[in-house]
Amino acid sequence: MLTTINITNTFMDMNRFNDRNALKHFYADKGIDGIELMLCGNQSISEKITCSDIIGIHLSFFPSWLDFWIGNRKALNREYGEEKIWREYYGGYEQTDLLKRWEQELEIAHRLNVKYVVFHVSESTLEECVTYRFRYTDEQVCFAAAEIINCLLKDKPYQFYFLAENLWWSGLTLTNPEVTQSFLDRIHYERKGIMLDTGHLIHTNNDIDTQEEALQYIRTVLQRNGELCRYIKGVHLNQSISGKYVKDIIAHPPQLALNYKDRLMQIYPHIFKIDYHKPFTADGVSDLIQEISPQFLTFELITNDNQEHEDALKQQLNALKRNGGFK
Repeated sequence: MLTTINITNTFMDMNRFNDRNALKHFYADKGIDGIELMLCGNQSISEKITCSDIIGIHLSFFPSWLDFWIGNRKALNREYGEEKIWREYYGGYEQTDLLKRWEQELEIAHRLNVKYVVFHVSESTLEECVTYRFRYTDEQVCFAAAEIINCLLKDKPYQFYFLAENLWWSGLTLTNPEVTQSFLDRIHYERKGIMLDTGHLIHTNNDIDTQEEALQYIRTVLQRNGELCRYIKGVHLNQSISGKYVKDIIAHPPQLALNYKDRLMQIYPHIFKIDYHKPFTADGVSDLIQEISPQFLTFELITNDNQEHEDALKQQLNALKRNGGFK
């Protein structure tokens, strides 16, 4: 099993390190094998990152993309306010325009000879992020995502795993094995699989109040998926116990701004109150990872600075080492 830390190519993350040696030592000194690099926007890969350190690439993502994919311009204008804004956001008018950024990122992954890439399979407008009243079903989102994935991978010489990540909005939630099976069956790529995000799976049950309950819920969902668990090639390990907050928001949704950019600024802190990515330290986490036996284990944690990240990684690693379950 290869272990990685998740890090973005943003200035915010890169400014934490003086040079490539500082970044290398940050993870290697803890016995972690490398980096899962999350590509954000059009920013280039920092010279502080040694390409050989990159084990996986997390592709950039659009929280809402299905209206664009199916050409629902009326819905796009309602969400973004005017055509100019969504054209700039997606890069054009056509499906091929949407695919371009992912195609470029996949070529980067291919050149770097990474072991895997990660692709979000979910759909939610900004309003749906707070109301949880989704217009599209899990099936509709998953099947459209499979179309996109097939367009991206058709006739390509790629050797990396293409891992679909679960979220808690419409799409791949992993709570319906039939939808998951049908989604995977539609992807015409041999090295396909799932990147299980433990925190995202927890968010599909807003009645969870403790890490221990979260761990039991994850086990229950995985048992329900049965043989489908063989597709879990990677795990994003983290937890956020935020069900009470979500239930309060759904019961009393905030008044969102009319302007799209102002509305977006309202949503960012809301998302981080749901999905705050802290160490998963409940007894039994080490056993869970052994049972899943992923090829890739990513410590995906959100912190304010390197010292805080150092402390969070130590907490996570210590939890995994309990009972000698993690080397």
